[in-house]
Amino acid sequence: MKPIYRLLTFCWLLAVVACSDRDVQPVEETNLVLRHKGANMPIWVRGNAQSNKIILFVHGGPGDCAMCYRYYLKGLETETMVAYWDQRVAGSSTGKVPEQTLRYAQFGEDMVYVVKLLKQQYPNAQIYLLAHSFGVELAWQFLTTDNYQQMVAGVIAINGMYSYFNWLFNVREWALREAGRQNNAEAEQYLLAYPVTPENTATIDWLGIYRWMYKLGGNPVSLYSDKKFVLDYAFASPNTALAQFTHGKAYSYYGDVESRLFEKGPLLKQVRVPVGLFWGGKDGVVPVEVGRATRQVLTNAPVTTVDFSESWHEPFVTETDKFNRAVLAFVR
Repeated sequence: MKPIYRLLTFCWLLAVVACSDRDVQPVEETNLVLRHKGANMPIWVRGNAQSNKIILFVHGGPGDCAMCYRYYLKGLETETMVAYWDQRVAGSSTGKVPEQTLRYAQFGEDMVYVVKLLKQQYPNAQIYLLAHSFGVELAWQFLTTDNYQQMVAGVIAINGMYSYFNWLFNVREWALREAGRQNNAEAEQYLLAYPVTPENTATIDWLGIYRWMYKLGGNPVSLYSDKKFVLDYAFASPNTALAQFTHGKAYSYYGDVESRLFEKGPLLKQVRVPVGLFWGGKDGVVPVEVGRATRQVLTNAPVTTVDFSESWHEPFVTETDKFNRAVLAFVR
């Protein structure tokens, strides 16, 4: 046998051994669609099909996307399946969606059907919610309604609120501290003129407070400064920037009315499934004080807290490896 044929035969044998059944991890690639009340909501399931664990990513926004963040969350797929769900009027979802359905109750109902659809497809799998920002509000809505929490094995809440008043109060406090630290007299004057109380949350100029928080460095990280993310978003994601950034106007009622009424504090004592509170310590959008307050009202749930001291609002962006390790440790 000629040397070249010996080499090829040897390489082929190595490949066969490397690809033996005991070493292969079946990869799940299923595309589902939930059609409900005018919305066609895609759900992409990716990852380790043998794990019998599904992490349902509940994206933020409102009006953001799920699959575009796979760039950061793909590391979870080695040990679990990850379900990337685009909410109604978000990401690549389609349909003629009545604006009056953009309410917490409807998003919570949507999540019930998403979980049921996943359970139908994977009857032996445990499902964990991985909720970020606005998605945390939806997770609390789901977990505090009827007995829906029995449908999931746990939830990880990443930099999200449970109470509009608690959130805006802490955003203003964060901005005030930063204004003093940065000697920004204009910001300090404005923020002192707008104290946040339980009585004025329905009318206060929240956007003015929010803008000062951003100007003072509340979340300086931009996803689009990462060229690899941009390329992945453009060429390896079913979402499009055009779809994502045309949704904002649909949420005027959410920003003006619905979110201002959001208060789940008294109800979080009903939550009994394991909860992970993952927080970017530098965040001004949803300051770490909100996470600490959330811990206090979760009186009957086993709670794990993970601090990401080098992160702002999206710790999976700035501390990706640490974040994915913490998620996998939680679901194990």
